[in-house]
Amino acid sequence: MKLQLILSVLFLVTSLGVTAAEPPAETRKQEETFTDLTPGRGMLDPGNLSMLVQRGDVRAMNNVGLLWAKGFDGKQSYEEALRWWNEAARRGYTVAMNNIGLAYANGHGVEPDIKQAFDWWLKSAIGGNAWAMNAIGDCYETGQGVGQDYVIAMTWYQTAAESGDPLAHYNVGALYEGGFGVERDYAEALEWYRLAARLGDASSMQALGRFYSDGLGVESDLVESYAWHQLAASRFKPQEVRDLQLNREQAARVAAQLSDEQMEQAAQRLMQLEILNSPPEPDKPLEPGETRT
Repeated sequence: MKLQLILSVLFLVTSLGVTAAEPPAETRKQEETFTDLTPGRGMLDPGNLSMLVQRGDVRAMNNVGLLWAKGFDGKQSYEEALRWWNEAARRGYTVAMNNIGLAYANGHGVEPDIKQAFDWWLKSAIGGNAWAMNAIGDCYETGQGVGQDYVIAMTWYQTAAESGDPLAHYNVGALYEGGFGVERDYAEALEWYRLAARLGDASSMQALGRFYSDGLGVESDLVESYAWHQLAASRFKPQEVRDLQLNREQAARVAAQLSDEQMEQAAQRLMQLEILNSPPEPDKPLEPGETRT
């Protein structure tokens, strides 16, 4: 099924006034966003999406937008992606609102406009989207699209963390470490980094390696530090070049201080950390006709 046919379905759905409510926030998992998408089988299959769109499925509408944004069958258009995301957002779908915010932030299909991005993220966040909550926190921390306010940033980060966003856990820890909006507290930062690491956040694993090497909020332990740096190295994505390089440099400085026996201890500790900080199990692949609940 070609994208043109899917587009014709949208006009049909819109003209019929078919709607499909988004499930309550408390009954669904935090869904993936455009920049962090790992599609299951059938998630971006045009034929599958066409059938679901005819039913008024807002997830399918959002995913057609993803299809246009990522490109399919030689076609790619952020403008078309935004049409679908706006349709899903009009029906209250917070993931689509978040994607529109990302489009404005990155200038995809529209002129870059961080204020518009903030407004869309705020709508999504109020609807319960944890990724958007974290984005709002980042806007307040950096002063982009809104006046800088570390206290409000912390509030949004904590709200996002309570909703399960790993990066928000890291950001709370970073504010405690830097003393931004709160009194500097290395022990508190350490605990937030631990929580984020358990959710698979590589930056928090790197931070834990740094905290153990420098004795921040905890007694210095170079074996523990090296194990955390090694774990972080395996969890950063290949495109995170700068983070990987920084982690590599920090790990090398720690390794230079370890004996052969300590290196063996670190390897054993790494195996334990890999078990204790396993990334969340991915959702099982979608069957034809299925959609995430």
